[in-house]
Amino acid sequence: MNDQKTPLYVLTAPVGQLCGNGQLRETISERRKRKGDDVAFWYLSPELVRSFNISENDLEAVVAEEQTSIIWLQLRFGGEISIKDFYISELRKDAYALPPGPNIKDISTSD
Repeated sequence: MNDQKTPLYVLTAPVGQLCGNGQLRETISERRKRKGDDVAFWYLSPELVRSFNISENDLEAVVAEEQTSIIWLQLRFGGEISIKDFYISELRKDAYALPPGPNIKDISTSD
């Protein structure tokens, strides 16, 4: 086990900006299918953002090893990019879950 921290790229945004429409969930799922379950690419809920000391604000985040992945997500969803040191083992243990699915609204009308 590697007990040294590794610098990783972090994209943060207000809750719902990254995962609100389900596209981030799909992106992470596809990336894991193509590159394997241990790919360095994680979604952090607001609770995990606070737990990993990224921010005390109500933010969600994506953490990745590849800068191009984070830049692409920023172009797609917006948000702020930073670099932070993490223990990979902690991310694998605590941040493996996919982002929540989209909020689907019933737009049908009753006659």
